[in-house]
Amino acid sequence: MPTDRQKLFGNDLKLVERAPGFDLIPDSAGDIDLARGNDNIIQALILRLHIRKGELAPLGWPNYGSRLHELIGQPNNNRTHVMLMAFARSAIEGDSRVLEVKEVRTRVIPGERDVVRLSMDIQLINEPTPLNLVYDMNLEEL
Repeated sequence: MPTDRQKLFGNDLKLVERAPGFDLIPDSAGDIDLARGNDNIIQALILRLHIRKGELAPLGWPNYGSRLHELIGQPNNNRTHVMLMAFARSAIEGDSRVLEVKEVRTRVIPGERDVVRLSMDIQLINEPTPLNLVYDMNLEEL
């Protein structure tokens, strides 16, 4: 029987990131695996950051996605970090299961001068504890 969290955050096809995009993965029985509950909301929010805003407009989702791709090629400086935080917050708050993004932080990963790590504390509906979501943004490529 599904838990309350599984009911609230739903199920979707489970995806794995493989260059140049995402792919379905099989479960232990060889069938298509599902992302359920907490795994599903995490996957959905990461996809929302990864997909370019407007990319799904032909499918009826013109506001789905983020503007993070607009920052590819920009210098890794404070101005870019502020824009990354704003674009990430806007995209995440577009999900109806998100009550608010409480905090967004950025930091440069040591040894990765073109990668900015976004850490977000996200208050989901009907959840007492914020979800911490981490997303690495490569300023050289998406």
